[in-house]
Amino acid sequence: MPQKSIGEDTGITQEATNASQINERLTVLLNMIPDMLIFKDGEGRWLVTNDAAKMFFQLEGISWQGKTDLELIGLHPEFRAIHEKHLAEDEKAWQTGLEVVVGESLAMEGGQLATFDLRRVPLFNRDGQREGLVIIGRNITERKTADMALQEGLKHQRQLADFNLLLGEINQAIALADDEQALLYDICALAIRYTNMSLAWIGKPDARGDFQVLAAAGETRHLDGNKTSSREDFAEGRGPTGRAWRQQQAIYNAELSQDPSMGTWRECAAHYYGLRDSASLPIHRGGSVWAVLNIYKDSENAFDTDIRSILEEVAKDIGFGLDRLDLFHQERDALIFNAALLNNLTAGVIVLRYPDRIIEQANVRTLEIFGATAMETMVGHSMRNFFPDDASFQRVGETAREILVRSQGMSRDVPYQKLDGSLIYVDISGQKLPRKEREPERIVWTLVDVTERHNLMEELAKYSLSDPLTALPNRRALDAELDRAVARADRSEKLLAVCMLDLDGFKPVNDTYGHDAGDYVLQILAKRLQSVLRRTDFVARLGGDEFVILAEELDRMDPLESILDKIGEAVHAPIALEDGQTVRIGLSMGVCIYPFVEGDESDALLRLADQALYQSKAHKTDREHFWVLFGEERSVLHTPAQHLLDAGALEVWYQPVLDGGSRKVVGVEALARLRDDDGRILYPAEFLPQLSVDDLTNLSSMVLTQALEDLKKLDNLGWSLWVSFNVVPESFCGSCVPCLQGVIGASGVAPHRITLEILEGSDFLERNVALSALQGIKEMGIRLALDDVGNAYASLLRLKELPIDEIKLDQGFVRFLGERPQDLHFVRTIQDLASELQLDLVVEGVETPDILDAMLTTGVPYLQGYAISKPLPLTSLQQFLSGYTIDTGTHPASLFGLYAGTLKLHTAIKNMLLINSTQLDIASLADGHQCRGHSVLHRFGYGDDSHLVQLHNAYHLALGAIARDTSDHGSWKVMEFALNEFLQALLGARHHRLY
Repeated sequence: MPQKSIGEDTGITQEATNASQINERLTVLLNMIPDMLIFKDGEGRWLVTNDAAKMFFQLEGISWQGKTDLELIGLHPEFRAIHEKHLAEDEKAWQTGLEVVVGESLAMEGGQLATFDLRRVPLFNRDGQREGLVIIGRNITERKTADMALQEGLKHQRQLADFNLLLGEINQAIALADDEQALLYDICALAIRYTNMSLAWIGKPDARGDFQVLAAAGETRHLDGNKTSSREDFAEGRGPTGRAWRQQQAIYNAELSQDPSMGTWRECAAHYYGLRDSASLPIHRGGSVWAVLNIYKDSENAFDTDIRSILEEVAKDIGFGLDRLDLFHQERDALIFNAALLNNLTAGVIVLRYPDRIIEQANVRTLEIFGATAMETMVGHSMRNFFPDDASFQRVGETAREILVRSQGMSRDVPYQKLDGSLIYVDISGQKLPRKEREPERIVWTLVDVTERHNLMEELAKYSLSDPLTALPNRRALDAELDRAVARADRSEKLLAVCMLDLDGFKPVNDTYGHDAGDYVLQILAKRLQSVLRRTDFVARLGGDEFVILAEELDRMDPLESILDKIGEAVHAPIALEDGQTVRIGLSMGVCIYPFVEGDESDALLRLADQALYQSKAHKTDREHFWVLFGEERSVLHTPAQHLLDAGALEVWYQPVLDGGSRKVVGVEALARLRDDDGRILYPAEFLPQLSVDDLTNLSSMVLTQALEDLKKLDNLGWSLWVSFNVVPESFCGSCVPCLQGVIGASGVAPHRITLEILEGSDFLERNVALSALQGIKEMGIRLALDDVGNAYASLLRLKELPIDEIKLDQGFVRFLGERPQDLHFVRTIQDLASELQLDLVVEGVETPDILDAMLTTGVPYLQGYAISKPLPLTSLQQFLSGYTIDTGTHPASLFGLYAGTLKLHTAIKNMLLINSTQLDIASLADGHQCRGHSVLHRFGYGDDSHLVQLHNAYHLALGAIARDTSDHGSWKVMEFALNEFLQALLGARHHRLY
């Protein structure tokens, strides 16, 4: 064997030295790391650890290197549980081949519990065999402790805010109170409402020392049968309530369930009603303890020092309020006329001498009420001069006689006459004045001018019988008139026609021209109907686009047809809108003839007319007239659209729906199209009016069948989407659920991927058969959506009544946002409503990039419209999905988006200012540079010296002023002005960029 040279030996020695030095440096480096570091080989043997790991596992003096966790258990059994857990977690990392992160709570030296974030990273060789395992453990105990402390702090701040709000509300109730019992009840109710307490009650001991409940709210069952005393020699008096009464100081019981002084009901309170902590505070009245306020919470240690201070302030304020009430009653009972005071009152005050009722004294406000310019025009004159008639004079005289007997009295809405002859209405209250012997009786009267209230009530009474939009009689007036009309028909032995009218094509007017135009159309049609009807006829508006006409004095049926023809001509005539556009409206009508039908009750006649209307609307395309008589046979004609539908000319197109959060296309709405013999596409606005309800039901089934087949094709191409389709309300009948079950069962598509959109337009959804069908559909797992919310019949009521999962905001509120940016308030309101009701929201009509930007900026969940994609046939939809690029840009991306975002942010800030301004950082709020809007304006190219940035800064300065003093009404006005200036400037700058 060849011998190595001296040089070769020296080289080997040097390499070993270098390797040793590197290993030492690496060891020093690992030991400098505060986190635990462990390296195991592919068999789980411990090879390398740093000092942190050795210290934690107490490896000093143990031959750990090369040992597995199982072997290490034998070396120090006290770590058995930790090593066994490590074995399991190591295996999990090997099995998954991925980094595994586990949080573990481990006992430190000294027994303290620490929380560690342990990360395991498995290493494999090129053949996929286990090579090694790196374990890094970081002690996150301090971070966890800090997080818990932060959460406790926030919870405490919220609790303080609630109690401060309670204090404010109680003070407001005290300021408005004029009744002791009502005030005490309000205080208890407010304590429950604003502080999430379990029970609040106010008790006062009777002559025997037993506390009587004056007011209570919350879990008041606890008080039933439980005796509380103020006497220390009774067991029932050794609890916090009795102690608070005797010691005249607040008593806080940190552990209600453990306090032996709580007596016989202690266990019941804790275990049956969940009461764990209590506060009992004495209420002082007239300088001495009068009652005790008791508040209970379902958790222990609920009343810390800050809460106690607020509660003690509450008790003091209650005592102040009771003293105020006492003073108020004393002053009212012994009123002494003071001229200087009276002339500053907002109520009139006069003193009348009886029995001649001569005015002896009056204040300035009395002169103003009666239109007098000098005291001489009233003082010394009889009060009779100020009444419009003897009846009113005598009415007040009766009240005066009662006051002279009972000392006080009042009367409301008394008619008086001013000096110029005009009529006014006054609320009066009188107090008998004490008199000396042989002096005449006197009454001091307080007069409050309530003419505006009287006129308003008369106006409301008028509106209670009339529709505020059209001034036609409403449903209430109709019911009364219909009963009278039936009676007249019986007496005269003539016919009465009850005609229920529904407008056709009214919804597109709202969609195209806006709701103001729709209201204008209803007003015009109301006037036309009144003009063509006879003097003996009656027309009322039920609501929405429904009217009812009563045609009386009919000797036979022929005159009725003439009346109906005039009604049809009046409705069909073109209507010129205020902007110069012209629209045409159609109508459907159901008629029942009394006494040719069974029943003479108004509800029965209207129900029969409604059934006839349903038949008329169901056969709009094949009816001879726009009206249908109840019970009349009809002939059937087929329309071109019906022929096309029967011939299989249906095509299903799809409009994508965008998820506003992920910016991905997540669903599609299936839309029906018909292709005629010439290849022309017919859109719903053209062919739907030609279809009957049966046709529309069949159409919905055909659309769903095709959509589910197409959905499976998209699934195979890697696009998992949900689909929605439209159904008219009249389709919800007994066979609806079995039909859907058959279609969905044959497709194999999961029901939760299907959304059924309910079209609005009538009250059909209120019928039991429709509600039953909807419930059955819901139980199948299909999602229900209410379409065109905000546009049709009783949308908000339906949100409450129907079992829906989603609402679709009518596109009429969105597509015109560029021209009507104030409609963003409505969009935000519906967005908040959907969030509160836990419903999904889809906003339709997103037609432009600006509107899309505004919707994304304000966080709308789902969006649909031409700015995303127009409706597409399946092949075009596949191309769209293949080329679709997720929007990863920053929003807002336009001035209109910034406008929308500012509105939403302003609403949030305003609510916070009103609820608890102390939670806001005033310095940051007042500094516009710290607002995101500032950086957005810079991104759009507006510098600090630009008009927009300066207006934005002014708005934030105004916000800061309010945050410092939310009670300053002037600051609120300045802020609203600054906001409006900034928003108008944004719109102006947007207009300049566009044009």
